[in-house]
Amino acid sequence: SEVVYHSLQESLTKKGVIFTDTDSALRDYPELFKEYFGTVIPPADNKFSALNSAVWSGGSFIYVPKGVRVEVPLQAYFRINAENMGQFERTLIICDEGSFVHYIEGCTAPIYTTDSLHSAVVEIIVKRNARCRYTTIQNWSTNV
Repeated sequence: SEVVYHSLQESLTKKGVIFTDTDSALRDYPELFKEYFGTVIPPADNKFSALNSAVWSGGSFIYVPKGVRVEVPLQAYFRINAENMGQFERTLIICDEGSFVHYIEGCTAPIYTTDSLHSAVVEIIVKRNARCRYTTIQNWSTNV
């Protein structure tokens, strides 16, 4: 699948906000990533979470530090771009105490002649007095 990210404002980066893909987050922020990954939806939760946990690829990672408000929505777009494709993104959002973020995720697939599978997991951790607004916009063909 294909992932498109919008860039993060430099001012937010200076405040410690992290917005990247999950592969980069695991590599660049392993302690933070591993502390929260799989804590909301563990692999044993259901067969789809088990599948996603086994083969996840891509997804978004957001960390908003204590007291930081992200006023502009962060956005990512996921697209199934081939027939017989599985999409297994994993989104992990962590809002530390007193923080705020709005994340918009778009998912789509064109019409193919064969079936495709979308099996995503979204984990959102919201600490004390923090707030996260999560919006997903999905435009799937009937065979996804």
